[in-house]
Amino acid sequence: MNIVTKEIALPDGRVIKLETGKLAKQADGAVMATLGNTMILATVCSAKDAVPGTDFMPLTVEYKEKFASAGRFPGGFTRREGKASDYEILIARLIDRALRPLFPSNYHAETFVNVTMYSADGIDMPESIAGLAAGAALACSDIPFEGPVSEVHQPDLRAMRARRPRADGSCYVRQHHDGRRRDERSAGVRYVGGY
Repeated sequence: MNIVTKEIALPDGRVIKLETGKLAKQADGAVMATLGNTMILATVCSAKDAVPGTDFMPLTVEYKEKFASAGRFPGGFTRREGKASDYEILIARLIDRALRPLFPSNYHAETFVNVTMYSADGIDMPESIAGLAAGAALACSDIPFEGPVSEVHQPDLRAMRARRPRADGSCYVRQHHDGRRRDERSAGVRYVGGY
C-alpha cells in the first residue's frame, strides 16, 4: 500500500497532516493525524456481513490517551493503563455522534473505530483532531460512509464575556458555582474574595 499524505493549512499558519498507508495496514482504514506535536492514530475495522436479525448500526468507538503521550508513566501499585477516564468516554461519544448519521441506513455490519493519542503537546485540544482522524480513516476505507467529517472545538462565549482582563495577564471571572470571584492564572485558581 502506498503512503498517502495530505496537509490542511489552518488560517493561523498551523498545518494538520493526515497520513495513511504507513501504520495499521491490516485495518480497513487507518490515518495518523498530526497537528504540531499532537499525534493521533485512528483505525477502522468492519465485519464483511451483518449478523442476521440486526436492525441497528452496531458502531463501537473507543478513544484512548496513552500515559506516555503526556510524558507520564504509570508506576507504583498500578503499572498498566487503567480503564477509560470520563474525558476519554466523552470524546468517544463526540466521535460516535458525528459518525453514526453518516452511515447508510441499511448498513448493519459491526464496525469498530479505535482512536489512540500517541503524542500530546499540551497546546492543541485533541478532540477535534480525533474526530477528523476517525472521519478520514472511514473515508479511505471500503466501508460505506457518506463523506469525511471534522469536529470543531468552540469555546463558551458567555463565559468569555463575563471575564474582565487585568494588566498582569490574569482575569476576574464573575459567575461561578459557589458565587465567589476568582483570579484565574495558568498555574491554578486562587480565591480573591467574595461579593
